[in-house]
Formats: sequence, structure tokens, C-alpha cells
Amino acid sequence: MPIYLPLFWLAYTSNKKTNLSKRLVEEYSHKEVLSKTVEGLSRQIDEIDNEDISSELRIKLIYNILSASSENPGKLITDYNKADHPIIDAMDKSAQLATAVDKLSGIPGLSKVSKMMDARARHILKEKSLKVEEGLATLQGKGESASKEKAPTA
Repeated sequence: MPIYLPLFWLAYTSNKKTNLSKRLVEEYSHKEVLSKTVEGLSRQIDEIDNEDISSELRIKLIYNILSASSENPGKLITDYNKADHPIIDAMDKSAQLATAVDKLSGIPGLSKVSKMMDARARHILKEKSLKVEEGLATLQGKGESASKEKAPTA
């Protein structure tokens, strides 16, 4: 158990960071393709003989490129200072579920559904808490048995 938990945590963390890295690469690749498209379209607009159509298309192109490129790929990196531990993620998600259930309970007719969802969320949270406590107890039990083995006998 002491060997598998750190390996599981390491795999979980590295997978999360790898997925984030891939998404950032995709976002920046999209922006690169977008800029090349704009360059090509602006050259084509310059070749149009009618000045009114050319200026109108240029304005539309600028508007569209600004709206498409205004999103910052860095927005994908939210809460970078939060822990990457799976148990903390599960607790955060159960807290978000509880908040959603509270919002649903205000809608008429959905109070029964929200009560069922709330009960389920509490059950999940209780299960996770018990697993954490069991894991800690196991680790503490192994620590105590190791210290008993090292203690000299009289």
C-alpha cells in the first residue's frame, strides 16, 4: 500500500498535467492556423478591384479575427495552486455537487430530486471519508508495528 499510493498519485498528477499541456498546444496551434488564414484572406481581399467591397470585407475580417483570438489559452490553467491529489479532487467535486443540489432545491417540483441527490452526495462523501480514515489507520498501524519490532525486550 505505501508503494502503490505514491505511484497512483504520481500517475494521476502526470496524466492531469499531460492533458493540460496537450490542450494548450492545441489552443496555440489553432491560433497559428487562424493567423495564417487571416494572412491569406487579407491578400485575397487586397486583390479585389471594388474598393467598397474590399474595405467592408477587411472590416469584417478584422472583427472576426479579434473575436476569435481574444480568448487567452492561459484560461485553461485555472487554480494552478490547488493540490493535484485525487482525494482532494473528489472532495471538491462533492462540494460542487452539494452547491448544485442547494440551487436545485429552490426550483418548485425538484425538491424531491434535490433531496435524493443530496443524500447521494452525502453518502459518497461519507464513503470517501471512511476510505481515507482506513488508509490512515493502516499506515499508522504499520508505523506502530514497526516501532514495536525495533523496541528492545527486557
